[in-house]
Amino acid sequence: MKFIGYIFSIAFLRVLSILPMFIIYFFSDLLYLILYYLVGYRRKVVIKNLALSFPEYSKKEVMHTTRKFYRHLADIILESAVSLYFSRRRLEKMIQYTNPEMIDKYVAQGRSIIINTSHYNNWELSVTLSYTVQHQLIALYKPLKNKYFDKAIQKARRRFGARTVPMKQISKELINCKNKGELTVTGIACDQRPIKQRVQHWTKLLGQNTPVFLGTEKLAKKFDIVVMYMKMRKVKRGLYLAEFELITDQPKETQQYEITEKQISILEQLIREEPAHWLWSHDLWKYPSAPLRDR
Repeated sequence: MKFIGYIFSIAFLRVLSILPMFIIYFFSDLLYLILYYLVGYRRKVVIKNLALSFPEYSKKEVMHTTRKFYRHLADIILESAVSLYFSRRRLEKMIQYTNPEMIDKYVAQGRSIIINTSHYNNWELSVTLSYTVQHQLIALYKPLKNKYFDKAIQKARRRFGARTVPMKQISKELINCKNKGELTVTGIACDQRPIKQRVQHWTKLLGQNTPVFLGTEKLAKKFDIVVMYMKMRKVKRGLYLAEFELITDQPKETQQYEITEKQISILEQLIREEPAHWLWSHDLWKYPSAPLRDR
């Protein structure tokens, strides 16, 4: 059944990907109605997270933001799915990098870079960085349970020039790259939820105690890698602007948790700019809150 579902899904997406964007967004509007009204996909989680993160919001404001989120979520799902089959020209119309010279500066210095992203706006479009930078782009991913979809998505990402690497293997991959003298740009989502038993650090995000990964900080210090944050903003449907902000180019000189706290601070700034554009259904606060003893 998984294979049959995969065949029908891929066929539908391939047909959809050759159609004009206004038709794709028509299907997105239908998906919104299904997600929000018919299925109610994680609606209680989204409402709870918004209410806790913005206590100043009235119930009406929470529900308004919730509906905006589901409209945006439907767009992201359709955009991400069909863009796997878009041409380079069509992809470049969807995302513009406002200050690529920041990356060029460190590329010219022969430095590898980690670019922090988050589940804010269409993070999948960040694979187009392979068109912008000379270094090898490494995209971390978590393998999907459906092996057919997993294989298809990894194949589609690799056609952009990115090298897909499972999260658990990134340290080994960077060691291999260093031994070969290969410079890299690695994209890491900084708002992933760690496995409960492996939480090493809690911080504050939107007023809530939040478990975070220390992966970026550990890799940056171990391999002396420049750390940036890619702030993606949605201009309109189908058009995003990405701006790079330097976190540090001297990671070994930073204090413990300094890099992690800075990236979370930037994430919160983005969320407050447009709350509906973050992935509230991700449920980052699933675990019971813990005291911030390590800060």
